[in-house]
Parts: sequence; C-alpha cells; structure tokens
Amino acid sequence: MANITKRKNKDGSTAYLIRVYVDETGTGHQIVKSMTWKPKPGMRPSAEEKELNIQSTLFEEQVKQGLTAFGGSTRFSDYAKEWIENESLAFKTKERYTEMLERINAAIGHIRLDKLQAHHLEAFYKNLAEAGVNHRGSYAVSEKLDALMKKQKLTRAALAMQAGVAAITISSAARGKHISSEKAAAICKALGKPVDAVFTIHMSDTGLSDKTILHHHRLISAILAKAKRERLVPFNVAAEHATAPKAAHKEAKYLDDEQAHTLLTLLLNEPDIRVKAALILLLFSGARRGELCGLSWPDIDFERHLINIERASQYQSGKGVVEKSTKNESSIRSIKIPAFVVELLGAYRAWWNKQKLLYGESWHGEKERLFVQADGKPINPDTINYWMNRFLEQHQLEHITPHGLRHTFATLQIAAGVDIRTLQARTGHAQASTLVNIYSHAIKSAQEAASDALEDILLPPTDKSKGKTS
Repeated sequence: MANITKRKNKDGSTAYLIRVYVDETGTGHQIVKSMTWKPKPGMRPSAEEKELNIQSTLFEEQVKQGLTAFGGSTRFSDYAKEWIENESLAFKTKERYTEMLERINAAIGHIRLDKLQAHHLEAFYKNLAEAGVNHRGSYAVSEKLDALMKKQKLTRAALAMQAGVAAITISSAARGKHISSEKAAAICKALGKPVDAVFTIHMSDTGLSDKTILHHHRLISAILAKAKRERLVPFNVAAEHATAPKAAHKEAKYLDDEQAHTLLTLLLNEPDIRVKAALILLLFSGARRGELCGLSWPDIDFERHLINIERASQYQSGKGVVEKSTKNESSIRSIKIPAFVVELLGAYRAWWNKQKLLYGESWHGEKERLFVQADGKPINPDTINYWMNRFLEQHQLEHITPHGLRHTFATLQIAAGVDIRTLQARTGHAQASTLVNIYSHAIKSAQEAASDALEDILLPPTDKSKGKTS
C-alpha cells in the first residue's frame, strides 16, 4: 500500500508525496520509491481525492513492475525496449517486432515520449515506402555452397545448426535457390567465409508494402497505448493524431475448383507418400501449416473420420522444432475429413510404422508426429513449403503456398453453401468477421448463386422472361 503525505508549498498550493516500499533484491531489504503529485488548480476536493488514489495506485503498480525509471521524458527507444521485453508475445511475433523496431528506432527512437508528434510518424511512414528500404526484398544466390560443404565435410543438418537457420534453407541455398540476405550472412558466418565469397547478393530497389508499413504503425501504437495507460503520455499520438497508412484489401490467393481438381489428380499419383498425405490433408482440412506438423497419430480418429487439432509445431532459431499452442483457443477443434483421406492416412501410417521398424533404436518418433524426417524426428514446417514448391515445379503448376490451400479449402466450402459459422468452426478463426473480410469475393459470388437458385425454384421458365425489362 502506498504511503501518502500531504504538503503545503510556499505559494500556498498543495502537493502529495507518494511513497512505496519495495524489496528489489529479494533479500528482505526494502527501499523507498517516491513521486510527487500536484493537483490542478481549482480541483474540487472529491475530484482531487479520486485522482490522488488513481495516481498512488498507478505508481505502486509501476514500482512493482520496475517501470519507475520511465516518465514522459523517456526516449521512445528505451521505453520500446522495456515494452518488448515484458510484453507477453509469441516467439515469432517477438522476433518480427524486434526486427521492425530496428527501423522504427532508427527514425524516432531518439525522440522523447512526450515530444513525439504526428508529423514524425507520418514522415517515417513515407520514408518506408521509398525505394531501397525493403532490405528483405533482396536475396542471395550461391553456386559454390554445395561444393564448399562437401570440401568441409559438412552435412546440411550440421551447417543449419551452426548457422541457426532451418535445414530446408541450407538445402535451398545448396541447390542454387533464392534465400534471404540475412540467412546468407548467417551461413557464411558459420562457414568462416565472407558473404561475397559464397553468395551473389541481388539488392531490392523497392519500398516496403503498404501492409508492412501499416504493421509498423500498429506496433508503434501498441507501445504508446501502454505508455498512455501508465500516464507517461496524455494521449496515443499514433492512434489519435497521426494519419495511419492505408493498405488496400487483397483477396486471398486460392485455387478455383478446376485448379484444385487438377492438383488433387496429380497428387493422387505422387510416389512420395509423405508429400501426398501432407498436401491432400491440407486441402481437405483447411489446417494451418504449423497445425499439420503438430498432428500426432492419437489425434486421428479413424473410425469417426476426424482429425483433432490441439497443438502446432514451429521452428525457432537456436532451438530447432518446438511444440507450441495453437494460434488461439478457437483453433483447438475437430475437423471431419472424407473417407478417402482417412484411407490415405491409413496407408501412410503403414509406411510410418515400417520406418520405425527400419530405424529401430535410432528412431526418434517418441511424440508420434505424423510428418517426420526419415528417422522419426518432427519436420520443420518449412519442409511443407519445400515439398509443395518441388511438386508444383515438377508439374509446371501455378505457384501457391501451403496457406493458399487453406484459402482454397475455405473458398470452395463457401461455394458449396457452407455457412460462415460452420466454416469458422472448421478453420479455427477466432472471429467470423475475419472470414467475411478475407473471403468477401467468394461470399458475394455465393450470394449471387443463391439468388439465382431461388429464382430457378420459385419462378417458372415462362415467367422469367416476363419479369425482365427491356
């Protein structure tokens, strides 16, 4: 409980000394943290008392959280660092925010929280759209990596571990495929070679996309929202005053029914049963890539034709493949799948069991993940992208991502007349409004088809022409 002492200043005004005692070292030795609060001139006694209680409670909470070092004069970069270290964020989200903050702090990190203005942010957003800013748009290509690995007797898995990147990244780079400049630098650091000795870097001359700029704005706004709640600033300049970047709505990329039929026909003839099972299951379940890789055999109900989504897999730099919770609580769900997919999974399980017998004591499939490496270890979710890209290239099909199959699942379900609430339960979206926003075109087409269907049912063919105007 905060200790409050009322004081009279020489000019006759009132001030309050708020003190909080805290054990910062855990040794039992308490130290005092204090602040002074001055009520505004002319405040009514009741309003003054109410605000004093708010200020003392807020200060006590800040002391407990170690935030008393901050005030309105704190630089944005210092407060942002504290925010990202203490905010509850998923691993990948924190990784992405840390990368975004490098750009943000370079532009506005030196500015005090209470001095940050809308024009600072708007100038920053404009700069992000300028040519040459998009470093992630640059890529690296190597014709030497494969030979260099053989010379140093390095396996792809070993180099991936040393570089802190996914094994699939090493595989792609060794085959002369494009990888990011950042990952190329990490690989070369592990090899002890300069980047230009192994890779050719192709620089991007574009700015960031409207959507990415909007993500920067939202991150700044989230940080300032907490500063406002802690009364370090009187308002959130990003949310309340700056003009937010606009990102045009884009329809999700998906396959139409004919394209999906072609893909399925080719997949049914795919010799690699892992690829066949994984991509067909994505198409008929609408599962996210990480959810697919998180499936274990006990999650498959062969009798009731259900798959139960309860977890996800994720690759984390320095840790490898780890298990994580689903994207949200709504993502924990059961999905009905067709009988032929259940039969395919049965055939795939037979292959899986043969692999287990073949490897014997060297088998690492303790978690019984469906999709595994040859020795039973869980696959990196990026492997699904690798399988799909290779399959599409082999058959000269238009490029689409594994997440595009999720969009295809949802779009075809809408076209088939599945209502939004049912689809939400199948896809695991937290809110039905998200589905409406993503699949607005498909919903509109379905509504038009429904209107035509009602006309066909209720209006005889001879009356249709009468109802039309010339």
